[in-house]
Amino acid sequence: MSSRWGLWVLAVLGVLTGCADRDRPAIADGRLTATPGGVDFQRVAVFDGREAEVVLRNVGRSRIIVDEAWVEGPAGAWQVDFTHEGPHSLVPGGDCALRVRFTPQGEGALPATLVVRSDSKKEPLIRVRLQGMGVDAWARVTPRKLDFGRIEADSSKTLSVSVTNPTDMQVEVTPKLVGADKDEFSAAPLSLGPGEQRELPITFAPKRVGGKQVALAVSPCRGCSDVAVQVAAEALEQAVVAEPPVLDFGSIPVDKDRVLQARLHNISTEPVTVTELTLAGKDASFSHGPSGLPLVLAPGETRAWDIRYSPGHMGPAEDQISFRVESKRHPTTDVQLRGFGGAAELCVSPLTHNFGRQPIGSKTAVVVNVKNCGASNGGPLTIHGLEFHSLDGHPDSDVQFNVAPLTLPHRLLPGEEVNFKVFFEPSREGAAAGRLVMTTDVYSGETTELDFTGNAERHAPCQVAITPAAVDFGTVAPGYGAVLGVKVANTGADLCAVKNIRLRDDGGGVFSLPGGELDGLVLWPGDYFSLMVAFLSPAGGGDFTGALQFEQAEPSNPLLLVPLAAHSQATCLVASPRFVDYGLARPDCPPAPREVNYINACRAPVTVSGVRIGAGTTDGEFSLNHTPGTPFTLDPGDAFTVEVGYEAQVFGLNLSPLFVDSSDLPAPVLVPLIGESSKRADKTDTFIQQDGSKVDVLFVVDNTASMVEEQPRIVSAMPAFAEAALAKGVDLHVAVTTTGIDTATDACPGGAKGGEAGRFFPADGSRPRILTQNTPGLASVLQQNVNVGQCAAVEQGFEAVRRALSPPLVSGADDPRTPEPNDGNMGFLRDEAALVVVFMGDEDDHSPDSVDTYVRFLQTRKGEYQPQRMTIYAIAPTDAGCPTSGGSGTRYAEAATRTGGEVLSVCSADYAPLLRAVANKAFSAQDRFPLSEQPDASSITVTVNGAPTTSGWTYDAVTNSVVFSSAPAPGAKVEIYYRRACR
Repeated sequence: MSSRWGLWVLAVLGVLTGCADRDRPAIADGRLTATPGGVDFQRVAVFDGREAEVVLRNVGRSRIIVDEAWVEGPAGAWQVDFTHEGPHSLVPGGDCALRVRFTPQGEGALPATLVVRSDSKKEPLIRVRLQGMGVDAWARVTPRKLDFGRIEADSSKTLSVSVTNPTDMQVEVTPKLVGADKDEFSAAPLSLGPGEQRELPITFAPKRVGGKQVALAVSPCRGCSDVAVQVAAEALEQAVVAEPPVLDFGSIPVDKDRVLQARLHNISTEPVTVTELTLAGKDASFSHGPSGLPLVLAPGETRAWDIRYSPGHMGPAEDQISFRVESKRHPTTDVQLRGFGGAAELCVSPLTHNFGRQPIGSKTAVVVNVKNCGASNGGPLTIHGLEFHSLDGHPDSDVQFNVAPLTLPHRLLPGEEVNFKVFFEPSREGAAAGRLVMTTDVYSGETTELDFTGNAERHAPCQVAITPAAVDFGTVAPGYGAVLGVKVANTGADLCAVKNIRLRDDGGGVFSLPGGELDGLVLWPGDYFSLMVAFLSPAGGGDFTGALQFEQAEPSNPLLLVPLAAHSQATCLVASPRFVDYGLARPDCPPAPREVNYINACRAPVTVSGVRIGAGTTDGEFSLNHTPGTPFTLDPGDAFTVEVGYEAQVFGLNLSPLFVDSSDLPAPVLVPLIGESSKRADKTDTFIQQDGSKVDVLFVVDNTASMVEEQPRIVSAMPAFAEAALAKGVDLHVAVTTTGIDTATDACPGGAKGGEAGRFFPADGSRPRILTQNTPGLASVLQQNVNVGQCAAVEQGFEAVRRALSPPLVSGADDPRTPEPNDGNMGFLRDEAALVVVFMGDEDDHSPDSVDTYVRFLQTRKGEYQPQRMTIYAIAPTDAGCPTSGGSGTRYAEAATRTGGEVLSVCSADYAPLLRAVANKAFSAQDRFPLSEQPDASSITVTVNGAPTTSGWTYDAVTNSVVFSSAPAPGAKVEIYYRRACR
């Protein structure tokens, strides 16, 4: 709407310039005149404006001052101002101008009066009539919504709104864009004459990809309120896309071909022209048919072109087709082509399976093997889908078969295979049939059908007994694990099906099933089975709970839960061994009792209040043969031993906890007891021959007063041992301790007063205590370390070794029970190294426990019945004796014999040849393999690396060992089969 400058009103008197300021005669008066008849602004659009000047002239005879001017009329429609700043003093004939503006706020006549005040005495006020009419004149805007659709970025699209002026006056239309993306839109204002209709163009030219946040506000006249126009728009990265972007033809025999379609999809809302199709020509195996180009892809349209792959060679092939598109941003759309010359071959077994008659509620599995059995250059095979369908007239939702989850797609290279389980899990009586449809990319056909049948029988509800009702692991030290068991027995008179035997709650990962989950079992009346449950304590310890679940065919109680509980913290009592495995036994030939030793590894005494066997799979299978009376107090470093028997009367796996209650713990210390009773009389012991490349050697030297003659010989012989060890080139750890447990006198060297109690010598750290092949002057340092003095009273070599290789010494840099700093043995014992213990003394061992207890302790450090992993040697008295020896070393001899080692006479004048022989034996492959059970000697057979060996070995009944005349090669697998005989 345009505004006009209006009327210039001139007074009828003579013309003078400006508003003059002259003296006014006292006897005269000024007179002010204005436009006679008033001012008529005529028709003005509502909210538009029109202005006119009114000239005030002094027609009197004296000067006059114009004070002010105002308009009396409708509020907001009229406004008056002087055109020049005052003072407005008019000399006779002088004039001033007023600017009057008419801005109608509504329709119709809007009369008003211009009032001017002056200092004229006769006529101080003059009035001028003002006329004007407001006319409703504004443009109409349609539509109120613009949708630019989806266009490619870097292109543009223009839409318009129609603006109409229905009035007889000119109007001005002003568009405004608002929103975060307004910079990608443009529009310009325009003027409409009376009755005119025009299009107001709005252009969308996106640079950024994505939906746009923008709106259009159109002002239909000057001063009018905006008219809102909704705007929808989206910018695409690419208007024409390939679907899919890669055509994978899979594996195709060289003499065959496959046609796939390359598809272009116009995802925009604008037509796009495709002008050309080209093939890169990287591989002649690919081709295409007539292109039919150029063509126009309508908005949303998809077109397809045939692409052929006919392999001209074996192996992978790649190429690319490109479509030229009229687009500034993406002038081409590419499709990658892939193929493989040579087809995979699918082999599936079984293709059919009959599960037979099974109880309702059971879960029976068959393993299906799928293999890519094509040639090595035949290409991969991919399994895309596995889906069951019913074949017995029932809907697919009621199919009685299911398949274990397999991550799909699953790709098999030539020769690779995968196994998965198919389950028959009947829930209704009668025959059942189902078909498993396997979808693959094999060239011979995309689907392979596997048919399964079964028949479900109804049986009485299950009656089962679960022992124990809850599994309690008591206390297990942080970082250690333990295994207990659960037994499930069918106590009813009918079949019982149990299934989905798994952990329902693993306590945050601390509980597990070593044997894995069980899909399902059918128990006949009186049958039972046992399974292991393991607990592995985290390093931080804590209290843990979990649950083991069983599902049984008992509608009123289908889910059975066995609670699991465990406590973990550092313990004062350290058990050795930490578990007892009786191996395979027979009811008519139960194994020998085993011993468990407990040592107080803390600085303070503890009270042992009870020793008991807790609830296990079969109560009564394990028994306490010998235990100390409780309660009693165990001082720091003291130990006690418990003897436990295994009856082996109940066939199968038997597990029970051995608990010891200690005053420092809220739950008893656990030692798991494991045994298996079998009707089988045969057994196979398996050994892996090692090369002795890593060996930990511990010398245990007698430090009693009687070692006056022998100790110098030991010192002088050490260089021979060091030279032999270095000559073998082994990765060596070597340390020394004494046979002394209790402190003696300050005269004893090493800082422990003769009571090292397993600590490596010297306990005060005055010399290196753990030596290696890289220790400078190894022989010299070793000579100093075996010079342990002669001050102790009792030889307890076995007990010293047990303490040396038990917590807290073996795992700590410092023994917390002693005042000496850094006197722990940490860093000596390596999991991957063999262990050799050499006892050196002039008298037999006097440790408190049996030889069997100590031997089993050492065997558990490296693996029971693995002689190459732990061997005991002794320089000790023999039956021949000598004046300086104290009787025969029968305990040392027994330990050495049971581990494949030897006893060498302490009476020799020179120990160098003996220590050199010990070194050669310790760092060489083993030739003696002790058996785990007493055999029927006539039944022994030996295989090495799977080949029967009938010569080169003999059975030594005294040591219950198979002895080779020439040691098997390092890494050889030695298997010794025999029928067990009762001992």
